[in-house]
Parts: sequence; C-alpha cells; structure tokens
Amino acid sequence: MSIRGRLGLARGLEHQLRLATDFPHPDSLRAYEDELDAREPLRQNFPDHNAFQAAWEQWDAEYGVFQERRTSGAVFIQDNGCGFSTLLVVTGPHRGSLWFDGRATCDRILPLSLCGRPVLFMDWLGGSSMSLVGW
Repeated sequence: MSIRGRLGLARGLEHQLRLATDFPHPDSLRAYEDELDAREPLRQNFPDHNAFQAAWEQWDAEYGVFQERRTSGAVFIQDNGCGFSTLLVVTGPHRGSLWFDGRATCDRILPLSLCGRPVLFMDWLGGSSMSLVGW
C-alpha cells in the first residue's frame, strides 16, 4: 500500500473513532479553547525565529486536534458555501439534531432551531440551514 493509501486509511480510522464519540455541546469546550488561545506562542517571547516556529507548529497541531474534536459524533451533510456546513449529530445527547458550523467566520457551531426547538433531520429536509440558525 502506498504512503498516500496508508495516510487515507489512518484518517478514515480517526474519523470513525470521532463518530463513536459523543458530540460535545460547544459551550462545554469554551474554557479549554480559551486556555488554548491564551497559550498561542507569540513571536516576541522567543529568542529566534526557529524556536518560535517550532513552538507555534506544536501549538497549531494541538489546535487542529481541538478543531476536529469539536465535530466529534457528527457528520457533515451539507456544504453551505464560504466554509459553512450543516452537521447531523449521530451520537450523544444531541443525537438527531442539526447544527450549523460557522467556524469559517464566527468560530461558532450553532444549533439549528425551529420555533424554539432543535431541528431534526426531517424538519431540515427541503429547508435552508441558513434560515434555521439563531444568529
């Protein structure tokens, strides 16, 4: 198997493991995200560019894992353009509900709602995710 094939297989397994993990309500991750943001390396705190680059790459890798964790237990069911997506939660207490991934601009994942209740898949069919986001 080629390196590309092995990498694809590893990513597929990582995705399957994330699907088996409960979808975390975005509010449950806020404190960790704030702490992670506060640890972002700043250039002025390092003696040279190489030391800064190494620290920043390590921090960025941790941030990437965190971003993946934010959508654990959910599948992307619609690309809404401009980096926005609709998620269907498949595990955990929010199973069956739909969420709007607006991280491209506002760094938020928001529940879709209809008349004050969570939007379920059948509610969403034929509708528009953008009209169901409680901005």
